[in-house]
Amino acid sequence: MKISIITLGCKVNEYESQSMITQLSKDYEVVEGYVYADIYIVNTCAVTNTAEQKSRQVIAKCNKLNPNCKIILCGCAVQNNPSQFLGHQNVYSILGNNGKNKIIEYINKQNLKLNKISDNYDYFAPPTKTRERQYIKVQDGCNYFCSYCIIPYTRGRSRSRNLDEIINEINNSNSSEFVLTGINLSDYKIDGKPALTKLVDEVGKTGKRFRLGSLECNVITDELLMTLKKYKNFCPHFHLSLQSACDETLKRMNRRYTISKFMKVVKNIRKYFKNVCLATDIIVGFKGETNEEFNTTLRNLKKIKFNYMHIFPYSEKKGTIAEKFKMSVDSKTKKERLKKLLDLAEKYTLNFYKKNKFKTHNMLVEEIKNGYSCGYTDNYIYTYIPQDVKVGSLVKVKLIKPYLDGMIGIIK
Repeated sequence: MKISIITLGCKVNEYESQSMITQLSKDYEVVEGYVYADIYIVNTCAVTNTAEQKSRQVIAKCNKLNPNCKIILCGCAVQNNPSQFLGHQNVYSILGNNGKNKIIEYINKQNLKLNKISDNYDYFAPPTKTRERQYIKVQDGCNYFCSYCIIPYTRGRSRSRNLDEIINEINNSNSSEFVLTGINLSDYKIDGKPALTKLVDEVGKTGKRFRLGSLECNVITDELLMTLKKYKNFCPHFHLSLQSACDETLKRMNRRYTISKFMKVVKNIRKYFKNVCLATDIIVGFKGETNEEFNTTLRNLKKIKFNYMHIFPYSEKKGTIAEKFKMSVDSKTKKERLKKLLDLAEKYTLNFYKKNKFKTHNMLVEEIKNGYSCGYTDNYIYTYIPQDVKVGSLVKVKLIKPYLDGMIGIIK
């Protein structure tokens, strides 16, 4: 029997899909993507309405590949609204987010009643090595309830993974780099107390190269930065979840900081790490965003000078607090604001590349592409080496010039 797993959405979903592959591979032939299979497991996403729509479209694609298949649906879109999937051709089971860690039990068991979200952190079988830069899930759920976000309702309350399990997984894996990730990594706790610094200290001691997933600015303390600074195996790359650079907009978003607080954190990070990569997410055209608010965001982003910005227009999500807000921003205005921020992002990314010209970094070779050995430097510059280098190698590279979505580098 052949099983194909199709993954939509975030890094946590990807980790969980890789765990499902590990669970099933003992007894079945398991592949990924849109290929012929007897059973399709679709790990869905609900972060936007478009993501849910894509999750439904996958069903049709699977049925086209095999009209006699069985389809098992899991993930956030199912958890958010299971009824949208019931009745579709060949949908055999719906699991939501509880059941992925025991997926083998559902291969031959029909389940059309949504599983309840777990109150505890569910153990997942560690994925076998699937990539050189491996995600490590350390936390699930979220207690923040940002007004635009549905995820606390689809993932449940915040809960953290046992520290020993995390360290054992890293020590027993032969991947070359690890990315600590979670639905809200910033909320990692041990015995109910904040423990992100403890976590990174123990990960640092493994000697394995590692980086952090998305963080909230309120957890980036001197203690955390000093701990990270101790370890040469830490990659100086911070993805800081900002969303807006205007206090009024942040307040409507129910974010837990002011732009002044955020900028102080950025300044402190740059004090500890001189050639750090700083990245962020920005939502354009959130409900009620006035021209003045947008211009405030634009001015503050020019002060911060992020190296990478993921910018996207606000899309109303059914079931969120913001759905009830009035004063929507029209699509034309969103597009105009989006272009301004995309132009700014491109400028600062190019400046980042120019700043790193002729500098030497540690780089992980992750793939061979079009004759280049490719991967990310420690400070997250995608690098193309015009030489044949073994995948999985950690090499020193001298960056030469911008190229495509990164830079050309030569082995030092």
